[in-house]
Amino acid sequence: MKKILIFLLLAQFVWFAGEGNCREFDNLGTSGAQFLKMDVDARVVGMGGANVAFSQGAMALYYNPAGIANMDKHSLALSYTDWVSDIKYNYIAYETPLSGFGNIGIHVAVLSMGNMEETTTLQPEGTGETFGANSWVVGISNAYQLTNRFSFGITAKYIRQQISELTAGAVAFDIGTLYYTGFRSLRIAMATRNFGTDTKFDGKELETTFDEDNNPNTAPILIKKETTADPLPLSFRLGVAYDFVFNEQSKLMAALDGYNTRDRGQQASLGLEYSWRNRLAVRAGYKMRTDEEGVALGAGYDFEIPRFGTIGINYAWADLGRLQSAHRFSLNMTF
Repeated sequence: MKKILIFLLLAQFVWFAGEGNCREFDNLGTSGAQFLKMDVDARVVGMGGANVAFSQGAMALYYNPAGIANMDKHSLALSYTDWVSDIKYNYIAYETPLSGFGNIGIHVAVLSMGNMEETTTLQPEGTGETFGANSWVVGISNAYQLTNRFSFGITAKYIRQQISELTAGAVAFDIGTLYYTGFRSLRIAMATRNFGTDTKFDGKELETTFDEDNNPNTAPILIKKETTADPLPLSFRLGVAYDFVFNEQSKLMAALDGYNTRDRGQQASLGLEYSWRNRLAVRAGYKMRTDEEGVALGAGYDFEIPRFGTIGINYAWADLGRLQSAHRFSLNMTF
């Protein structure tokens, strides 16, 4: 199992590293479905985006499906993101252990925004009409704890985007692993996300007519415009996490992720989380090699409810540079 894990990690890391080194510039704007890069967990955001080695429960379905493998209870997660330009990103997920099938889960993430004014080349000031846009993804996951140290998970998901009456769909897979090294609390994890088909917009709004000679005796020609297919934002992430235990009531978790995306190249996230009595937590993180994102801060508190379980409430603030800042709220329930 160790040999298999090492082979998977090295093979994917070398492939992505080679792809990044073969190009002199980042391929910004060359991938579709960019909303899949956004974070949903306020805990993750507060730690600068580091996530792959410590995400557990229903929130892990979005980041690393292997994170649900060792759960022996039900888990429900909800989140709300107040993004820039009136953009909202909401997430709901549920996971449960299933005898004989490991752990299974389902998640849905929806991005929405306010209506926009329609403009055309002939009416650049506006036609008086408005249109909307939204994107969503739904995924189904299955994870197994293959040994007491090694877990594996896979997610199959469907992605849908809509702009006015134009739509685009794609099918993708996420694969993740989580490995406890045996050296105290050190764990190593890997996740490949958004490996799937290209997205291509289609719809009746691409159809138009062309009258070449303006002759009333000849019928106009029906023309359908073609759109370009865009690949999904394929990414590979390798991360580590370690707990520095001070005493029975307090500890500091440090997490570091290195990741490579199809349209950006190598980036990294570093996060710290100090927790007291496994209840109160404060977080700080930093994203490296980004255009606008950088420092992030967050906090959370877990409530123990007798005869039910635990409810965790988290908040995070992230600096977006010239785009100002973004706020996220998330709720985790284990029962």
